[in-house]
Amino acid sequence: MAVFTSEEIIQATGARLLKPAAPVSFSEVCTDTRAIAKGSLFVAFKGTSFNGHDFVGKALEAGAAGAVVSEVRPEYEGLTAPLFVVADTLKAYQNLARFHRRRFSIPVVAVTGSVGKTSTRNMIATVLGEKYKVLQTEKNFNNEIGLPKTLLQLTPDHEACVVEMGMRGLGQIAELAAIGEPTIGVVTNVGKSHIELLGSQENIAKAKGELIQALDEKGTAVLNGDDPFVRQMTALCQGTSVLYGTGMDDAVRADAIVCDEQGVRFHCHCFGSGFEAAMPVIGRHNVYNALAAIAVGHLTGLSIEEIQRGLASYRGMAMRQELLHIGPYTFINDTYNANPASMAEAIRTLDLLTKGRKIAVLGGMGELGDWAKREHEAIGRLVAQTGLDALITMGNLAKDIAAAAQAEGMTAVYTTDTHEQAARQLQALLQDGDTVLLKGSRSFAMEKILPYFERK
Repeated sequence: MAVFTSEEIIQATGARLLKPAAPVSFSEVCTDTRAIAKGSLFVAFKGTSFNGHDFVGKALEAGAAGAVVSEVRPEYEGLTAPLFVVADTLKAYQNLARFHRRRFSIPVVAVTGSVGKTSTRNMIATVLGEKYKVLQTEKNFNNEIGLPKTLLQLTPDHEACVVEMGMRGLGQIAELAAIGEPTIGVVTNVGKSHIELLGSQENIAKAKGELIQALDEKGTAVLNGDDPFVRQMTALCQGTSVLYGTGMDDAVRADAIVCDEQGVRFHCHCFGSGFEAAMPVIGRHNVYNALAAIAVGHLTGLSIEEIQRGLASYRGMAMRQELLHIGPYTFINDTYNANPASMAEAIRTLDLLTKGRKIAVLGGMGELGDWAKREHEAIGRLVAQTGLDALITMGNLAKDIAAAAQAEGMTAVYTTDTHEQAARQLQALLQDGDTVLLKGSRSFAMEKILPYFERK
């Protein structure tokens, strides 16, 4: 955990002490009074529905040795612990994280992209873990609070750090990169998630490209060469660019790709060397995740054997194309989230996974704005053209998927409004040996269909 002295806090944040206080060393940085560690520094955040300044006294009573505040209140007058006054406590928190990150001369790998950034980040960390002690982003802590939280967990034991950077608008990844100062930047792809907020794929590409622009001349951009928006980002890089994909000119590329129920296998060409790669996870998209991990592994000094072991040990992530066997049925639990690219990929994975009957149970996709109807219709056409045996949709957004599939000639199409209705319809259709895809945006919580089958 990050340890700071009073002098370092002032140096990192530009804070002033509310009143003179003896120098103190702080054991870590906390933002939640429910998890205060003894001797820690409490940072009082302000939000639309909460104000951490209301809890400064409580934090000190719970063991905090001082606090960072932007409000000076009368009730602070009697407090003896040092209070560091700043203009913006979130900015101060970020500055503390940057200050701490600069204590470490280790590879810091930042991953962004419209689809697959979490699984790519996790796979990179798994591969690097064959050689190094790795710190990586927890859960989806990939924003202006989550990234600093991750960086503040760096200790002298860590030999590499892998972080995820998300965004909901222009300028946000630039801010995150300024905090994390990555040495390697990975961009997975540019899709249509957040298009409601950014208006076009070109703007999404501009936002993702902020990571590459932030790299200095010693930095390396690891870019998906099969995505035209990402490939163009080589022009933004001051340092070195490495392309991965299936193109002949990609420095790290895959061919002889096999994707089935046993996992993903391919032959990898990596900077002139060739080797076989295999992972026990489903979905062709994992080829791209693996190529990014291979590129980062190579750049950070891993041997081919270490890279192969890391890929073979990767087990995927919960609710992300997770393969579940429940009685005589197979479920692909891909319910963590959905956008047009990941939805299409999941449908193709379902099609490739088995020669038996295939059923898709789909919720809607959020944050598409004016694009919502056309993107849901495109998914419906894909379902019909892929030749799936049945389609069940849940909720109003997904009704456009159903309508488009029917218009394309698919007959076994069913619309439902609740998890229970979707589960009952699925139970009426299922036959032994069937494979079922569950997919939808997080707000649809499509995983709630699974308990109807697990109880049987």
